[in-house]
Amino acid sequence: MIINSLQLNYNYITMRILKSAINWIKKLWEIFLQILIPPDIKIQKLLKLSVGEMRDLLPKSPVNSKDIFVLFDYSHKIVRLIIKSIKYKNNTDIKKRIAIYLYEELMVISSEIALFEGTLPILVPMPMSKKEKRNRGFNQCEEICKEIKKLAGDNIKISYNTLKKVRETERQTKLSREQRLENVEESMCAFLRSEATIKTQHPERSEGKRTVIVLDDVYTTGASLSEARRALTSAGARRVIGLFIAH
Repeated sequence: MIINSLQLNYNYITMRILKSAINWIKKLWEIFLQILIPPDIKIQKLLKLSVGEMRDLLPKSPVNSKDIFVLFDYSHKIVRLIIKSIKYKNNTDIKKRIAIYLYEELMVISSEIALFEGTLPILVPMPMSKKEKRNRGFNQCEEICKEIKKLAGDNIKISYNTLKKVRETERQTKLSREQRLENVEESMCAFLRSEATIKTQHPERSEGKRTVIVLDDVYTTGASLSEARRALTSAGARRVIGLFIAH
């Protein structure tokens, strides 16, 4: 029995060491590749593809539900690279390209909402606190919304003041879902004005609350979207939809 127990412990420790070694090898390999082919060069190569070619290359996200729409799969290296380029470098070229894909998705969502609810939705960026925005220098979601506006014109209403972050929160990266929900609780507030409705074949549907689409870069546990939904619903939103670049 003692020998068997020692053997099991030995096997367990060996597996842990091997797993740790493999993870370190993967990290070193990624560092080597970044030195050999810098991320900015990879992005430039990606942008040489046409809009359609790049869309076909990027893996689609399996996450799509009634109120959550996600474009791409974050587990893919090139998708993570795109997110980092937008989130931390505010890369204008890749931002414009991603805005095209988001705009196409938005037009489909907006058309359905206008048909069944009688009003066009409002697009709002996921907010950052003043401190977060000051440290980074920009809100990447706001920047993408600006690019979408250039494409959409009057086809979609974008508001930068509807949803605000009113409390500082910890970084979510290493928190569990429960910790994330607690971390962002009561951290946002919203203000919705009464908007004119569009004409439809169903005027009875033209009255009531507006649907709000919240744009964010990455969908992980849904904690930020849940808090945004709480704030917007309290302010009078009929429905809150999340639109994300990746999951």
